[in-house]
Amino acid sequence: MKHSGATPEQTLALTLTAALLFGIMNLFPLIAMNLQQTSREATLLGAALAMWDKEMHILSLLVMLTTLLIPALQIALEIYVTVLAMRGRISAHKLAAPILILQKIRPWSMIEVFMLGLLVSLVKLQDLAEIIIGPAFWSCAGLIVCSAIMSSMLTPRNLWLWAQRGSQHG
Repeated sequence: MKHSGATPEQTLALTLTAALLFGIMNLFPLIAMNLQQTSREATLLGAALAMWDKEMHILSLLVMLTTLLIPALQIALEIYVTVLAMRGRISAHKLAAPILILQKIRPWSMIEVFMLGLLVSLVKLQDLAEIIIGPAFWSCAGLIVCSAIMSSMLTPRNLWLWAQRGSQHG
């Protein structure tokens, strides 16, 4: 298995970037629609709550879980294990549990699926209303790119190597 060449500092910078993009994605509108002199903005949480109000409880919970809660947990764990590994404050043995959790939750982070559904909806709605892409949309796109890069940088092998180096230098 080949070492990716990523440093813990690069990985931490990318993970912090992902955290910033995730924050923007959740604080700002994904889209705005103008239809017959009426304007409406949609946020990710707002979309999930609207589903809840329409009595789509399971779908609402699924959206909240896969686009809000699990990605937030994933980013927090990525920051945690990267910082610990690069500082050598934890043995490779103690990194096993958070790495295992990360590996188990990664498939449940479905921001990409949500984004694909949003794009399909935008294509279908473009003839009915004026669609304005919000900052959260672009943050979501950036987060998808960061996540793809992170999956190659933040590997168990790299974490073990960083933890060993950190212990030797600390």
